[in-house]
Amino acid sequence: MKRESAIRSAIGFFVIILLGALLSALLGGAFGALVSAISPEFVSSLFGSEAGSGSIVRYAFAVGMIWGIFIGAAVAAFACFLAAVIKILRIRFEYKKAREA
Repeated sequence: MKRESAIRSAIGFFVIILLGALLSALLGGAFGALVSAISPEFVSSLFGSEAGSGSIVRYAFAVGMIWGIFIGAAVAAFACFLAAVIKILRIRFEYKKAREA
């Protein structure tokens, strides 16, 4: 029973990390497209000559998605790590409390 619970928790954490990364990728892409729509010169100077061969908005959207997925996955993984640490500490404190009683 405990093993099934641990597997469900691990799957839940994976799904949270995955959804957080995908949502952050969309937000990062939207932010990149917004910045390139407001100031295309800034984006072309930021990314160099690679950005000049096509649509600058699409290029900025793609770069924003890449950075968004990296940042989103890191933040979601850190949040899941903290949740796991809190769960482990709660189990240790309950064990010590039951042992003292």
